[in-house]
Amino acid sequence: MSIYTLSNGPIVNPVYARVAAGTTPTPYVAGMPLSSGDLLVIDALTCPASDVPLGFPALDAGAALLLLDAGDDHKKALAGNIGFRSHGASRGYHVAKRRSGSGATRCCISEVGDSTAPASLYCASGAGNQEQGTLQPATLQVIYENQVETQPMTEEDADFFVASLTTAAVATTDAGTPPEGLIWFTWIYSRSHSFTASGSYNSDADLGPPPSRTITANLTYTFQGALNNSTQSGSFQFLGLQERGIYQNNGMASNTDTSCGWTLGSICPSFSAPASLYWYDSSPSNTNNVSTVTTGSSVTVGFNAGTSGGGGNASYTYSNSVTENITDWYITQQTSANWIYAQNTPFDGNTTDPSKINDSRGWNGLIDTSTFPVISTSSLQFAADCVWKTNTVLTGEISISVVNLMRVDYLMVDKVLGFGNAWADWWKQSNPSDGFSIDMSVLT
Repeated sequence: MSIYTLSNGPIVNPVYARVAAGTTPTPYVAGMPLSSGDLLVIDALTCPASDVPLGFPALDAGAALLLLDAGDDHKKALAGNIGFRSHGASRGYHVAKRRSGSGATRCCISEVGDSTAPASLYCASGAGNQEQGTLQPATLQVIYENQVETQPMTEEDADFFVASLTTAAVATTDAGTPPEGLIWFTWIYSRSHSFTASGSYNSDADLGPPPSRTITANLTYTFQGALNNSTQSGSFQFLGLQERGIYQNNGMASNTDTSCGWTLGSICPSFSAPASLYWYDSSPSNTNNVSTVTTGSSVTVGFNAGTSGGGGNASYTYSNSVTENITDWYITQQTSANWIYAQNTPFDGNTTDPSKINDSRGWNGLIDTSTFPVISTSSLQFAADCVWKTNTVLTGEISISVVNLMRVDYLMVDKVLGFGNAWADWWKQSNPSDGFSIDMSVLT
């Protein structure tokens, strides 16, 4: 891989330091030929957004483009070539673009940077003896709610991002490429969100605070856009979004009979689309007490191939599905594009009732750690899918946002005078969001 740089000063960026390690980058001059496998780096700290189009010929030739310390202006400039952008600042923003022989375009976008999101921390605690009737009612204490927290990009985040560029740089179109004459775009966007789970609070039962643990969600969003312009049905557009992710606690901070967590409780994906997009299909639907769930959709697009009689009408059916293991978890589809993935046992991992969490404790001063699902103590792979359609052909930029509310739990108990126990529970929530804009004019 040859690296070319566009910069008006020294490049100071931890992502670039990893990408360029052991190489001698070449300063880029407009018009310089680049090819597949090459990488053009544009330093947004020293280059204005108006310089970004200088990299379009390289991107169209199959080279990848990496924006360093990009903001919305630089991403918007890059969207002039790929029709897509994420919102907000990043330390690294990588794009690889491929076009199939039939004309379908596929763009792979990956991003790394700080994670900033509203967070909340709750604690419930008590003490008593169930048999003697001295059990204290659970009292919920709100330590803080919707407090904005920032998780700085870590060394591991940067390493993971750079390692992923090798795959993105050789991105190809899908094996099931749409036929010639059908206008079809695919944008695949990847990033990670993380937050620190920490009680940072001594409960009223004088237990705590629990130790800290970094919680991570590695996310991939696949957008599929197509123009339906069959003379039989009239012209409109389809836009689909499938989110896939792995939600993980990176190893519990503790797993003993008296101190257990942080366990994964729930993750709630929610898609928001403008009024110009109308719901067409979504999944998964509600499930409970099942071991697997399949998420996906099927869409038939009519198009004018322009090659035969009947106006050249043709059709193409696209389907995608993914099956995930959700043993001892459940799924509730709340709206057309809003889901709850939550622990089902030993308590509802999305509950706001502290008394429900008591189901995981015995009154011998011990936690039954064996009742927690493997998913809760390690990682959950999840997926959500939605397809929208328009009533007319849109030509402007539309925005879609995705929120993933994540919750983790920590439990403590302490035996009191040989009977009963004191107990304390914490649950931490983080509410990261991702925003995207798509230029619908590329689907015309």
